[in-house]
Parts: sequence; structure tokens; C-alpha cells
Amino acid sequence: MANAAGQVIVATIGPFGDSPVQVTCPSCHQTGVTKVEFSSGLITYLFCGGLFMCGLVLGCCLIPFCVDRLRDAKHSCSNCKAVLGVYKRL
Repeated sequence: MANAAGQVIVATIGPFGDSPVQVTCPSCHQTGVTKVEFSSGLITYLFCGGLFMCGLVLGCCLIPFCVDRLRDAKHSCSNCKAVLGVYKRL
């Protein structure tokens, strides 16, 4: 992973989950709470496919794309915006 300055940041800071955590950023050395952004991952598509196969084809199979608990979470520093780690569901 690389930050805005092009420096590579290795995600070796503790375990990340789907909620913000307090960490010390290895890039700017500030302690703060991470900013979490959610994106669709493998588990999201698997749930969508499972709902489609069960017959929920009138848009209901797209519900997993709206549920943050089924999406991957990317943690970034709230100060310098460097990516600190990614929590993948599957």
C-alpha cells in the first residue's frame, strides 16, 4: 500500500475490525482514531449470489451491498489519510 507521498505503508498495526480503532500512525506519528471506509468484497458477492439463487431476483439480492457488516473495511489515518490496514471478511 502507498500513501499520498508515495511511501509504502505496511499494515502491521494490531488487528483491525469493522469499527474504528485508536492507533499511532506509522506515517505521521499521530495518535488518533482511524477513518473506516467500506467496500464490496468476496463475502458481499457470495451473499448476493446466494440470495439470487434463492429466488430473490427483484432487487432484493442487492441488499448485501448496503450492509456494512458484509463489506470489507479499509482503515486510514484521520490526520494524513495513509492507509493503515484492510479488514477483509473472507
